[in-house]
Amino acid sequence: MKIKIPNVDLIIKTNNIVSEEQGQKSVLLDRGKIESALSTAFYPGSEPFQNGGVAKIAGVLCFYLTKAHAFQDGNKRTATLTAITFMNLNGWDLTYPENDEENYSELALVINQATASEITKDQLIAWFDLHKIPYDEEE
Repeated sequence: MKIKIPNVDLIIKTNNIVSEEQGQKSVLLDRGKIESALSTAFYPGSEPFQNGGVAKIAGVLCFYLTKAHAFQDGNKRTATLTAITFMNLNGWDLTYPENDEENYSELALVINQATASEITKDQLIAWFDLHKIPYDEEE
């Protein structure tokens, strides 16, 4: 099976969606930062791409897109949604605890930790891998 990889335009559209949902205007600061994040995440010789599987690649993609800060707003949401979409397109999804009363999820917590450099790229990759489940399109 060939891996389906997101492109720059899909990531920009994703930011448009997440920004609009929050009543914000989508502002692209640097298209090259998205291109760089994609190139780094999907470099054929890199560890998660070469031997890691879809979930690990999604983790590294999320990490690099978040750190790239290519947009004025919505970088974490865009990176997270792009990573999950990448997983879904390639037969995987994430499962994690959510706390509706406190309005947080473990996913949001780990993304915030990665963005604040409280956890490493490798820890985020491991989190994605630990929380992967097969994707069922009929749910």
